[in-house]
Amino acid sequence: MIVTRSWLQEWIDISKITSQDIIDKLNSIGFEIAEYSTINIPSKVVVGKVLDCKKHKNANKLMVCQVDTGTEIKQIVCGAKNVAKDMFVPVALVGAILPNGLKIEATNIRGVDSYGMICSFDEIGLPKLEDGIMILDNSIGELKLGKEISEYKVLNDEIIDIELTANRGDCLSILGIARELSAAFDIPIKNLKDIVFDKAEKMQVGIGRLLHIKHKDIEADLIYKLFSNKDYQNPLKVKIRLSFIKEELKNEIENLAFYTTYSVGTVMRIYSYEKFRKDESAIINLRKDENLMDAVYADEKLSIIGVNQKDESKPKDIDKYFIVEASFIDPQRLAKSYYQASKKEKIDTDWVYYRSSRGSNPDLNIGIDYFCTLIGIYSDLDIFSGAHKILQEKEPKNIKVNLETISNLIGEEITNSKLATILTKLEFDLIKSEDKSLVIKVPPFRHDIENEQDIAEECIRFIGIDNINSKPFKVEEKSRINLAMIEYEKKKELRVKANASGFYETVSYIFTDRKKLKRYGLKTIKDKLELINPITKELNTLRTSLVPSLLDQTINNIKNGKKSVRLFEIGTIFNENRDEKISFALIFSGAKEEDSVLNHGKPKEIDFATFVNKISSIIGDFELEDCGIKNSLLHPFCSASIIKNGNKIGVVYKLHNRFQKELELPATFICELDFKKIPYGIKEAKEYSKYQSSLRDLSILIDKDIKFDKIRKILKDYLPKEVKRFYPVDIFKSSKLGDKVSLTIRFMIQSDDKTLSEEEISKILDQILSILDAKIGAKLR
Repeated sequence: MIVTRSWLQEWIDISKITSQDIIDKLNSIGFEIAEYSTINIPSKVVVGKVLDCKKHKNANKLMVCQVDTGTEIKQIVCGAKNVAKDMFVPVALVGAILPNGLKIEATNIRGVDSYGMICSFDEIGLPKLEDGIMILDNSIGELKLGKEISEYKVLNDEIIDIELTANRGDCLSILGIARELSAAFDIPIKNLKDIVFDKAEKMQVGIGRLLHIKHKDIEADLIYKLFSNKDYQNPLKVKIRLSFIKEELKNEIENLAFYTTYSVGTVMRIYSYEKFRKDESAIINLRKDENLMDAVYADEKLSIIGVNQKDESKPKDIDKYFIVEASFIDPQRLAKSYYQASKKEKIDTDWVYYRSSRGSNPDLNIGIDYFCTLIGIYSDLDIFSGAHKILQEKEPKNIKVNLETISNLIGEEITNSKLATILTKLEFDLIKSEDKSLVIKVPPFRHDIENEQDIAEECIRFIGIDNINSKPFKVEEKSRINLAMIEYEKKKELRVKANASGFYETVSYIFTDRKKLKRYGLKTIKDKLELINPITKELNTLRTSLVPSLLDQTINNIKNGKKSVRLFEIGTIFNENRDEKISFALIFSGAKEEDSVLNHGKPKEIDFATFVNKISSIIGDFELEDCGIKNSLLHPFCSASIIKNGNKIGVVYKLHNRFQKELELPATFICELDFKKIPYGIKEAKEYSKYQSSLRDLSILIDKDIKFDKIRKILKDYLPKEVKRFYPVDIFKSSKLGDKVSLTIRFMIQSDDKTLSEEEISKILDQILSILDAKIGAKLR
């Protein structure tokens, strides 16, 4: 952030403070100074006025000028194309020494005497803005003939380059830095009315006759004004300051809007009126775009609020009117929306995004007023009365701070009054004051203030770190129980349980081979979102599943002589739109146990039931449902969805025989789980019965088309409380049964109050049979 002394002076009176004191103070309150420089215009360069200008008699490209320098009229030969009568110009008098070492002397140029030099920008030490001589105007101060140019502080300025952290978007303006200096030096900041004048808009015609706004679901704050175009040229002050900060756009009116943004922090854009014109008026449509970002539309999308603007919507010289837009959008929401949108497609940004994403000034009125004032002072452009405003209601951000906590964070006791004094200078409002605490309203432009730690940092900045007495270190921090910690603990627990069940963890790249994904029938990233420069030919896309890498690891282990391979991985995968999620995948291939005397050195291969029990030992009890074929890897008759607490959290399946043979693998089973959906939380102790439990089997005849899942759901809703759990143990089919099958269900029956008698258990079974008879026509076999 580059500021100049004269620019700061417009907002805060620093006339009695040296530049070194300003630099030291900025450093002390947390702003690192990257560079300090001065513009030193040489002496004997004065304000002059061209009274007459004629062609040189002996040179077509030279002009002979009569220039009033205040004390006398001097004849000066000038070769600039833009020199003309009645111009105010910088004149280097005889004896002046210019920055390039040139000493001005009386001379004769092709037979004509010349007593001085009319100077360009760079000839007196200023940045070169344009070809030809420098033309002065009253924007730098009252022009007095003969006055030294070095006395005009706008030109002979001091430049300070400040390093800002990304969270201090409020200081990306002259006003923002002035606010900090106001608090640091205890000097009041100037009111806007002291800087701008109360200007009655020249046009009596209201904006509503020529410009209309339609909006829907817009979250940004917006103000629109309309003004005329009359060959506008920025004043010298605006041009020279833009050159100091090394910023300049292509269009004069856009430069003025940027100058306003740089001055007060409000993001300002200029639009071509013609782009929105519909017959006798123009219509701006504001709505969400395809990425749910606030956007400006005419017949097509012309800009994304806070992100970019298409060139065809920018002002053009032929336009009769221009539209100015002041905008504010919450920086966190903007950054999140832009991140999500940029994953789908590349979105270009311009200078506005840098400011909006860090937090621009939410006070749009100050931007509009400042901009219109500059137009009123420096031009004869007509400004239409009224404005179109879309302003959102915002809840004020209030923070309750405890004095003891703040004191511990600072390392020094701070009183209620001292804390209040510091925060009041920084434009915080005190909502409520108690003996040991304060409720503070955060100013709307301080997007970086969220908690007590931030308040403590503000206090340290203005107390001064060197003014805090040393004492033993004491940590004072907020609870670390957050989503990141919970996720970490959940991963840790799953790893421990997977290891305990005999699985080994593996880690692989998030990149994989696109051909391999297609070969396995897995989803791939959309073509337009694919990697532009993959690291290798084989790692040319983002993985959509952990399974391909687990299969590769399994193949390598089998080839190296392993008879049983058990692996798992917890890692990030992506969907077609490059949205991330965490997956937990396990693979079991080959023998289900190690060689031993008990299995005579010939262990059996892993089977579905054994693998499912392994998964259950890691994530707890779950149920299985038919899932249907999802990709080419799944065995069509040996796959199921995993249901836990009524939610589908993953899938378990046997590797398809085709791939098992093709990859030269033994029997292989795979489980893929959605990490986020795996239940995790604080374990709660539950009551259990101390009385004896009984297992009873109930064999029933049911229609062969009825699945056990339907029976399970029925029984869950109507079972007596003494039935703790139940599960199928046998299915018998016979031609003698016709369209019926015999299903045996085992019930665990236990009372919380007593040991049940045989008669009571029989009544419970009769009740269960009655329920099944009523719901599905089940009969006792």
